[in-house]
Amino acid sequence: MPAVPSRATTNRTKKDDTATTEQTAIRQSRGVSVNHTTLLGRLVAAPELRQTASGKHVTTVRVATNGRTRAEFHDVVLWNQLADFATTYLGKGRLVYIDGRLQGRTWQASDGTTRRAVEVVANRLQALPTR
Repeated sequence: MPAVPSRATTNRTKKDDTATTEQTAIRQSRGVSVNHTTLLGRLVAAPELRQTASGKHVTTVRVATNGRTRAEFHDVVLWNQLADFATTYLGKGRLVYIDGRLQGRTWQASDGTTRRAVEVVANRLQALPTR
């Protein structure tokens, strides 16, 4: 015949379970994050195609978005088919919709200082009508 736990043990277990569930919920809420960026703006210059050492196509474009008081400029990195599309069909001043994620990177400049940049790595690029 199985042993029946005492009432004190059962209550303590329920409290422990509740505390564990609350701690898990807190940990999960801290861990969930979203890195999603959407831009609607105009290209500042015509894209130029480059190729990495491994043969992948890449281009970096600057997109200007208008705020209420001034324009903001964003660096956008396009890889492979998006880079090919941009260099073939897009030019300076073209209105584009870009969907992607923010990515930061650091490097050592020639003068020895550490530089940092934040770029948008595009997942989707859509050319919009000029009107």
